[in-house]
Amino acid sequence: MEAHAAEAPDSPAIISAEGVLGYPGLAARVERYRGALAGAGLGAGDVVAMALPDGADGIAAMLAAFTAGTAFVWLDADQPAARHRAILDDCRATGVVTRPGDEPPHGCPAVITVQADSAEVLSAAPPGSREHIVPKDTSCLVYTSGSTGRPKGIMQRSGNLLHFGRWMAAESGLGRGARMLQLARLSYDAAYLEILSALDAGAAIVIPPPTVKPDGAQLLPWVSAHQVTHVFCVPTLMRRLLLARESAGAAPDPALRVVSLYGEPLHTATVNQVRAHFPQAAIYNVYGPAETTVATFHRVEPDSAGEIPIGGDIPGVQTLLHQDDDTFGEEGEVWIRTRYLAHGYLGRPAETEAAFSGPDASGLRTYRTGDLARRRADGALVFLGRRDHQVKIRGARVELAEIEAVLRAEPGVAQAAVGVFTDEQGTAHPAAYLEPARGAAVDVRAVHRRVAGTLPSYMVPAAYVVLDRLPLTSTGKIDRKRLPDPGTIATRQADPKEPATDTERRLAAIWRQVLEREDLGADDDFFELKGHSLMAVRIAAAVIEEWGLEIPVRAVFEHPTVRELAAYIDAHL
Repeated sequence: MEAHAAEAPDSPAIISAEGVLGYPGLAARVERYRGALAGAGLGAGDVVAMALPDGADGIAAMLAAFTAGTAFVWLDADQPAARHRAILDDCRATGVVTRPGDEPPHGCPAVITVQADSAEVLSAAPPGSREHIVPKDTSCLVYTSGSTGRPKGIMQRSGNLLHFGRWMAAESGLGRGARMLQLARLSYDAAYLEILSALDAGAAIVIPPPTVKPDGAQLLPWVSAHQVTHVFCVPTLMRRLLLARESAGAAPDPALRVVSLYGEPLHTATVNQVRAHFPQAAIYNVYGPAETTVATFHRVEPDSAGEIPIGGDIPGVQTLLHQDDDTFGEEGEVWIRTRYLAHGYLGRPAETEAAFSGPDASGLRTYRTGDLARRRADGALVFLGRRDHQVKIRGARVELAEIEAVLRAEPGVAQAAVGVFTDEQGTAHPAAYLEPARGAAVDVRAVHRRVAGTLPSYMVPAAYVVLDRLPLTSTGKIDRKRLPDPGTIATRQADPKEPATDTERRLAAIWRQVLEREDLGADDDFFELKGHSLMAVRIAAAVIEEWGLEIPVRAVFEHPTVRELAAYIDAHL
């Protein structure tokens, strides 16, 4: 990055709603943050929490941590406070980086608080007060859903991320003049691939506002206006962008050169749509869990039809298919052998040992993914599913057991199961199935509100079904194949009340458009009207447009009626 600043000082590094930041400006900003971290005595083995929005300061702080050797963990603004507390307790963060005027997340020790505009150290811990619990070459903690009911921290190394980022840049032709659309949340490893591949190659990163990223209709003008050349995203988001282009009657866009899709199965219909709208674009199907970041890729040829494989190994990676008889063959569990692996899971030695092995005499380690695949005659792998109940929801890895553990802790719930259903747009959502305790009644609305205050929005069930008994197999396990279609929750207020204030009336108009419901009352519940996290994103974006007020998406879950959310808006104007 510093070399690009010296060789091409006029090249844009970051393009966002804040404006354009060149490589020299970004390098200077990173240096301010790095000095702040060093001034507080933070370095290798420490963990610093990042509580910053998407944008130049977030990227600068992240790069400063990389170069200072400090591990960082990202706290998404739209995660509930309970999730932040769970992450901070798990990693024992020794500091937090915030914007001016922002309160540090609850439970984070104010060892270091940095003003984003000046990188000024406001407070620092006394020497020797910190306990190092991560290996000293850990660059970041990527938290994923955990089967035990609490989030699980993957200890990733910067060398791994940079190796895969450089491969992606070389394979996709990233360089000066190229523009990478940055869509992944900064708590996801995919975001670090986007950022590191672009900045290492001298390209520009185009960062839409957080409320724009998941919404195809709002994302469309960003892609066009900023002449984006490279997109790296999940197929669900690409389909929403393509649908927005169709609705707008947009002409084919020759500027987009590379579309890399990951995190979900890729189907021929999506590929054909991409080709129709972006005829010059090379299309890649990319596979890799967060423990390895990237493992395989497949360039989809123009005449491709039928199944789309996840591809062959990238440089430095070997995939093996492990069979039940402890041999390797043409079908089985995907094992990934490489020197570019995460350390393991923070504070979970048994899980680390179960999933990772090595290094062997060649210095290579192996990660057992739990994914099933078969190898085609041409050597490419075809994804077949999972051994367990882990799923992908909009590219995020979700252990259904974590959602189930939260549901089972609810009053009146004896047993819980979670499945996944797909809406009309092809987007996956969790569905909860609840078995009441003997003699108890389950208040679904109360359960939903508490769950929304505990889990990230994409993990909050969008439908609930209460059953007298959950179906069981002959061995006494929950029979997920016999769980009924979740349908929709149709509970309504018996006498819908009209919005009473100006804010309520304006907000009700937004809800009617997003939820496609004209008969909406001020006290109707967002969840009971089939609302889900993507609709909450659209409501939050509309609030910015209507009032100029940025609200977190989780506010829609925490204030799930027009009347409650209107009061929240009035209190923050």
